[in-house]
Amino acid sequence: MSDTSTFPRFSRRSVLRALLGGAALGAPAFSALAQGETSTEEVEGRGVASSERLRFGGGPLGIAMFVPPAEGMYRRATNALVDGARAAQARDGSGITVEVVEVDLDLVALRGVYDELQQRGFSMVIGPLTRDAVALIADAGAPPLFTLALNQSEGHSLPPNMLSLGLSIESEARQAASIAYDEAALVAPRPRAALVQDDTPLGARSAAAFAERWRSRGGEAYESMTVSNTSSSRMRSKLAPLRADVHFVAGQPVLAQAVRVALGPRAAIYGTSRLNTGAVLGQPAGAFPLRSPELDGVRLVDLPWRVQPDAPAVMAYPRPADMNLELQKLYALGIDAFRVARLLVDRAPVIDLDGVTGRLRLSADGTMLTREGVLAEYRDGVLVPIAPS
Repeated sequence: MSDTSTFPRFSRRSVLRALLGGAALGAPAFSALAQGETSTEEVEGRGVASSERLRFGGGPLGIAMFVPPAEGMYRRATNALVDGARAAQARDGSGITVEVVEVDLDLVALRGVYDELQQRGFSMVIGPLTRDAVALIADAGAPPLFTLALNQSEGHSLPPNMLSLGLSIESEARQAASIAYDEAALVAPRPRAALVQDDTPLGARSAAAFAERWRSRGGEAYESMTVSNTSSSRMRSKLAPLRADVHFVAGQPVLAQAVRVALGPRAAIYGTSRLNTGAVLGQPAGAFPLRSPELDGVRLVDLPWRVQPDAPAVMAYPRPADMNLELQKLYALGIDAFRVARLLVDRAPVIDLDGVTGRLRLSADGTMLTREGVLAEYRDGVLVPIAPS
């Protein structure tokens, strides 16, 4: 079951009209950023001048890509994202030029960049990448150029002229909850879920998202347990009395291993992409054969790029050999972000994309962009994609 993010209601016709220069629903374009005029000197005095920006591709259609500043903490993530978009443009981007624009959390600077891009005839924007930057743009009102954000800012609704394609841990947890509930409900009238999380923000967010979705489906979810000691005996003493039908692990593989040892190999254990050790069926030729037999039976939701390396949609793009698992997610996001942007610019009547981040669909009324990841299970030490029962 896919995760769905809800946006302000505007029709696909309005989406296309926005791409051609008009904001959806007649909303003021980027109202908080469009007040006053921005001089050329002001634009070029902030960040990298347009003549110095990285560009790739070639053609009359322009797409800007908003990324964090190169010298900041997101440098490696930005490089992976841009490399993915470049790979997609090389294969699928005939007639499109992509220009990479560094942006930070400066509302006035963003106003100047949007003004400049609009004056130069750009079709749309991909990005920004960080939650704070997405929230800054969303809170300012409808941007003058259609914007495909690459993160989801919890608690901030998106304005017209803006959609979101993100890889949030919450979306994976919600999808895992839906799949696990459907399976458990086959044998239990009101299935119970036990949640175990580590003491990180990611653990707390994914556990909360799983519990919310589980309860919305009609199941009972126990209060999540935060665990710092992965002793199997202590884990068993806490979990066994609950007699839960499903166990959700919001943490690293070592935590899932401890739960599995405590409860036995037949326990139904689910998690997110954080449980991916890199031991994947169909690993690229020449790769060191990773194995994680201690996790056999554990299920997780992840990107096709990370669990289906031999899938046709994944094999269509080059795979960097020196990229770790987390950076692979950003590389895959760059690929799919460009592919979705291309379809939007081309005014595709339907968007139903077999993406490297999952199945991507734009709703008929243009209000929702959904992403459905892949369910995989550890079998004989490697992750194997499976279809939910």
